[in-house]
Formats: sequence, structure tokens, C-alpha cells
Amino acid sequence: MEVHFGHRVSREGWWSFETHPRMERTKRRIHERCLPCLAGLLDQLKTDRREIDLPHAWDCWKVVAVAPDEATCMEILDRLAGDHPDLYLHGKLGGRRDRYGTSALVLHAEEEAERDRLVACLRQTLEQHFPQVPLQLSRACADPYAEILGPWQDWTLPCPIRHPEAVPRVVRRLRELLYGAG
Repeated sequence: MEVHFGHRVSREGWWSFETHPRMERTKRRIHERCLPCLAGLLDQLKTDRREIDLPHAWDCWKVVAVAPDEATCMEILDRLAGDHPDLYLHGKLGGRRDRYGTSALVLHAEEEAERDRLVACLRQTLEQHFPQVPLQLSRACADPYAEILGPWQDWTLPCPIRHPEAVPRVVRRLRELLYGAG
């Protein structure tokens, strides 16, 4: 199976990939889920709420391999596609994590069954070819959600803001990300 990459790397150092050559699921996800999710979070945080609704974030899963560098992420993705040619892949790799000395391969899922299949397939590939690379699971975008709500395992519907001191910083970052203004 061939994996296709986006034309450019994001400001944050992420490079999108997908099985489909025109990146259809990635584009749809950005416009129908990611942007409304982050804009909705910003709107909620500007209203001085004590809890956050999670309409998109609750069903947004990230299956992650944390590797030492981007080249290893590319190798993992190549092996995963080869080991599981029937698996539809879409996600991103890279990220600027110089302070940790790591890079990440992130697979996106919007349903628990899809998440579980990705976890099983990635775990198998990692165990066979990259036993030193850990697999992680997360819900939504840890930055910004976990910064204000705490670990995703503790989230509820709706979810109380557990770190109100982080709200102003998150609001600034969301405005910058969404509108290019602080």
C-alpha cells in the first residue's frame, strides 16, 4: 500500500499523510472536526465557564508511536503499511519535540473500533520491528485540552476545567493558531 504525504510541513513541524492520494480524509477532518473543535474550545474558554463540552474531542483518538527521530517514524509508517496493506492510514508525523529528543507517528481515529484496530496493528508492527519504540494512546489534542482538563483518562462529559490558571495561555495559543493573532 502506498502512503501519500501533504505538500508542506505545518508550523508545528507536522507532516500529514494518508492512504488516499488526494488526502481526502485529512482535508475533511481538518474542516469538519479539527477547526470546529478548536474554535469551539476557544469560544467556551472566552465565556468564563467551569466546564467544557467535548463534542468533537471526545471521539477523537490519536494512536502514537514515539520514536527517536523522524526517519524512524517514516520507517515505522512504511513497515505498518507493508504489514497491514488493508489498513486505511491517515495521520501525521514529526512534530518539533527537540526538548524531548523524540518525534512521533500519529494515526487518527474517530471511532473506538477504528482506534482499537490501529492500536493492534501498530503494536504488532512495533513489537516485530521496533521493540524499543513505545505506543501511546490519547484523546483529542493534548495541547490544548490536557493542559486545562488534565489527563484524558479522567475526562467526563462535560469535563470540569481542572487547571484554570492555564486558560489564558491556552486562549492566546488558540487565537494564534486559528486567527494568527495573539
